[in-house]
Amino acid sequence: MTELRLLPGAVAAQAAPAEAPPSTQVSHDDVRPGLELARLIADATRADGHAPFGEHVLLTLDSQPRVNHARIVSRVGGLLAGHLALSDTPDGAWYAELVTAPAYRSRGVAASLLSAARGHVAGHGGGCLRTWVYTHGAPDALADKLGMDIRRQVRYQQRPLTAPPAPGAVPGVRLRTLRRDEAGAWLALSNAAFDGHPENGGWTADDLGWRLATTWTSLDRFVVAVDAGTDELLAGVWTKVESGSTEGELYVVAVRPDQAGRGLGRLVVRHALQVLAAHGLATASLYVDSTNTAALALYASAGFGTRHTDRCFELTVPPAR
Repeated sequence: MTELRLLPGAVAAQAAPAEAPPSTQVSHDDVRPGLELARLIADATRADGHAPFGEHVLLTLDSQPRVNHARIVSRVGGLLAGHLALSDTPDGAWYAELVTAPAYRSRGVAASLLSAARGHVAGHGGGCLRTWVYTHGAPDALADKLGMDIRRQVRYQQRPLTAPPAPGAVPGVRLRTLRRDEAGAWLALSNAAFDGHPENGGWTADDLGWRLATTWTSLDRFVVAVDAGTDELLAGVWTKVESGSTEGELYVVAVRPDQAGRGLGRLVVRHALQVLAAHGLATASLYVDSTNTAALALYASAGFGTRHTDRCFELTVPPAR
């Protein structure tokens, strides 16, 4: 989870009131990441084994006006049963990410939240409504009930860090860590590598700055490959390690497009694994689109295997009449 302050360890799980009716009331409450929402996120994370929101939501869930979220909540008996963050994107799509309290699942909370999101999109001219699903089973049935189709599938992959593979070498290239004064150069490289990508493409200096300032970023784990003669950035792996975790994520793996085919991706990925192992971490992880065959082959050669697949569902919402 990105914002660790949203997961206070001392927060007790929220229990459903014995007499609470199964119906929900959905409203556009201005819910901020205080104790109530922290408890809801913590309960869901413990129950599911992963955070309920994607990183871009967690980084912008506070009151900072960087992302325009419509915040839709569901309450049962006065208690917060579900929360949905709805944001529009430059390409005209709307993204909904929601969390339902474990105590209130299978009671129509998620359906009411998504129905409210659909109504919000319709009232703002209609468009494509998308939502990520991080578990199987009931969410699939709900998506089917709402007439949503799968748009994307992203694989979560892992490998142990015992005996990581040797990185090898590429002629004319050396490895080092990123310097802080190279943030702009890295941003240009990463945007070029992820041109058109819905999450990693088109970052601004602010987008990069938020993440570089997080506690899970450490430049001594930020591996880059540079031209041995000019010291110019060619490729790199930005790693992510949450406080207290034994897992290191290959957060961003980027190769400058004009350097493709030289084996730089293999070089930096394998070196990053060596770095994570040297920092005492037990496992490495990453996320990769299921259609990215080149990346899947690269990661398979480095010993990664799929643990679960996240899916993005979408629905075309007509404008309200």
